[in-house]
Amino acid sequence: MPTEHVVTMLTASPPQRAVGVLLAMPRDRIDALLAAMDGRLIAKMLIAAEPERRAALLHHLDDARLAAELALLPLVEAAAVLAALPAERARPQLERVTSENLAMLLDAMPGPQRRRLVDVLEPMRLADLRRVAYEKSVIESLRRTAAGLHWVPDDHGSNLLAGVLHRLFGVSLCYVDSGPLRSTAVVAAQRVFAGQQVHGLLIVTNAVPSVRAVELVTDPRYGGAPALVVSWDADDNDGVLARALVRLAG
Repeated sequence: MPTEHVVTMLTASPPQRAVGVLLAMPRDRIDALLAAMDGRLIAKMLIAAEPERRAALLHHLDDARLAAELALLPLVEAAAVLAALPAERARPQLERVTSENLAMLLDAMPGPQRRRLVDVLEPMRLADLRRVAYEKSVIESLRRTAAGLHWVPDDHGSNLLAGVLHRLFGVSLCYVDSGPLRSTAVVAAQRVFAGQQVHGLLIVTNAVPSVRAVELVTDPRYGGAPALVVSWDADDNDGVLARALVRLAG
């Protein structure tokens, strides 16, 4: 039977049955069929298969092919596939995606599968996920204050432009995984907004600012527009950030 006809037959079959039919074929035939398959069919079979058959199917899919198929799937379906993978096959896929996308994938998984995959992540990746979660909380809080937000164009940091009270402010999100907020973060924020013509700069951090960081924020010789640093975490209310922006507005 021609390859395309077999793929059509497998697509029309329940995924668990399709896995059994596929794996009963010779190896070269399996590889040819997988090469012709739509990623969604492969995803359905991986999710539906019993662990032993899933492992056998994964044996025919290298990390590059698996990554290519996952990239084409909607977020929820990609998360379901990753949640079904054994840790040793999931880890290379998790390493390929940005921390922002990884956070969304993990959020779309049930709790037990999410915890299982988090356990295989490197400590630096976990710290970056905490950064993403913190920045998401800050942005949600700012939006609830009716601030109009957008990312600073052509900037690779966590810096936003906020429209409040008919004025434009710079907002720099400075997550610190341990220790105080360093002066280098303040300098970097001031450098980003030096050419943005903002009315003020709000630096939001989860850490206590160092003495030098406070000096840089309060000394008019540094930076340009008025600046303010606020320590904020997800347990604080929206009023903390709203009041900070009002202070900057004068």
